[in-house]
Amino acid sequence: MSSPAPPLPPLAWLCQRIQKRHLVFACLFLFLLYGSFRQRFVWGVDSFGYFQQGKLYSEGRLYLPLPQDPAGQPALVPLGFSQDPAGRIIPNYPPGFPLLLALGHWLRAPTWVPPLVGVLSCLILFALLRERVGREAALLFTAAWAFMPLTVYGSTMLMSDLAAATVLLGAWLAFRRGRSALAAWLFALCFAVRPTNVLFLLPFLLVLRPDRATGRLVLHLLLPCALYGFYNLFLYGAPWRTGYGNIFSSMSAAVFPSHLAFFATGTLAILSPVVVGLALIGLFPWNREKTFLLLWPVVFMLFYSFWAGGGIDRWWWARFILPGYAALFILAADGYQSTARWLSGPGATRWSRTGALVLALLTLSLPAYYIKYGYIQGDLWLHDKGVASRQLVREVAAFAPKGSLVGSIEHTSSFLLYTDLVPFVANHPQAPDLVARALAEGRRVFLVPEPWSASDPANLAFSRRFAVREVARCHSPWNLLPVYELSAR
Repeated sequence: MSSPAPPLPPLAWLCQRIQKRHLVFACLFLFLLYGSFRQRFVWGVDSFGYFQQGKLYSEGRLYLPLPQDPAGQPALVPLGFSQDPAGRIIPNYPPGFPLLLALGHWLRAPTWVPPLVGVLSCLILFALLRERVGREAALLFTAAWAFMPLTVYGSTMLMSDLAAATVLLGAWLAFRRGRSALAAWLFALCFAVRPTNVLFLLPFLLVLRPDRATGRLVLHLLLPCALYGFYNLFLYGAPWRTGYGNIFSSMSAAVFPSHLAFFATGTLAILSPVVVGLALIGLFPWNREKTFLLLWPVVFMLFYSFWAGGGIDRWWWARFILPGYAALFILAADGYQSTARWLSGPGATRWSRTGALVLALLTLSLPAYYIKYGYIQGDLWLHDKGVASRQLVREVAAFAPKGSLVGSIEHTSSFLLYTDLVPFVANHPQAPDLVARALAEGRRVFLVPEPWSASDPANLAFSRRFAVREVARCHSPWNLLPVYELSAR
C-alpha cells in the first residue's frame, strides 16, 4: 500500500478551501474599497484631460467647446487640450483610457471606472498565475498586487497607468489561451491607452514562434491598429502621431542616471524586498520565457529613465513602470513556489519547514506592508481626493462675477468644470495679452497662483504690467491660498 500523503501546511490548506463564491466576495470588497478612496472631483492636467475626453466621447464628440472663443487667445485653451490649425480644441491624450471612461460617463459614474479596472487587473493576474503556480502562490501574490501602492493609486485616480497595465495583461492572457482575435484587439487597445506599451513587443518577440498563432495575431492586429492610425491621422495629421506630440524631444541622456536610480530604488521600496528577492529566485531555472518576463519591466524602466518629462520627487512617478511590474509578481510567485517546495519537500527538516512557514508569513504580510507604505506617503489612502480643489474654485466663484476671467495652472480644469468663470492658463506666454484685452472690455480678471508657481516668469510679468491686489484667501490643497485681482495701471 502507498503511504498517505503528508498533511498540507495550514496556509495551503486554507487556500485550497477558498471557493469561487469567496473570490466573488473578495472582488466586491476590493471594488468598494477602491471606490471609497477614489478621486471624488477632477483637478490638474492629466485627470481633467482623461475625464473630459471621455465625456466628449460619451456625447459623440471629439472637440472641446469653451465658454469663450479662443481664436487668437490660446491661453484660454485648458492644459490637456490644444488648438489645431482650424481653431478646434482637440485632446492631447490617446483615446484608449477615455474610451473606458466614456462607458462610465454613460452610466453617470466615471470615477468608478478606475476601481473596476483595479479589480479586473487582479482577476487577470490571478488567471495568469494559475497557469504556472499553485493556488496558494496565486492567491498570495494576487492579494499582494491588489494592495500594492501603485495598484491602489491606479484604482483610485483618473489616471491611465493601471488601465495600460491591465489591458496589456489581458492581451497577453488572451494570446496564451489561443484567443488571437481578442488578443489583437486588446493589444491595439493597450497601445491606444498608452502608446509606449509598444515597448512590450520587444521582449514579446522572444516568446513568439513563426507559426499559425503568430500569423493569426498579426492579421487580426491590422484592423484595430489601422483604426487607431486613422484616428491619429484625422486629429493630428499622421497615423504615427499622437496628441503627446514629439515625445523624443523630451528624451535626455542627462537625466538617465538619476531617473534610473529612482526607478530601481523605487521599485525595491514600493514592491518590497520580498517581491524583488523572490522574483530574482524565480528567474531560475533560466529559460526563454524567464528572459521575456525579466525584460518586460526593464524596457519600460530604461525608456522612462531617458524621459525628462517625468519627475523623481514623489513615489508615484514610478507609475510609468506599472505596465511591467506584473511580470515581477509572476516571477516572484515562481520563486515563492520553488522555494517553498524545496524547504518543505522530501527530506525536509524541522528548520526547513520553519523556513517555509516564515516565507509564507512574509508573503502573507505584503498587503500590510503596502498599506503602511501608502499611509506614510500621505497622499494615497485619502477619502477626499479632489475635494479641496473643488472647494477652492467654488469659494472664488462666490465673489467673482459670472464670466470673469481667472488665471491658474492646476486649477483651470476645476474652474472650467465646477464654476461659471472663464479660466485661462496663467503661465501661457500670451496670458498677459489676454488679460489686457479682457480689462479693456470691462471684464474683471482674477489670478490664483499655486505656491510652486509664485516665482514663475509669467506671474512676475503680471505684476509688472498690471496692478495686483489681494482680494481673498481661499481654502486649497495648500491651506489658505491668496487670490489676486488684476486691473489696469
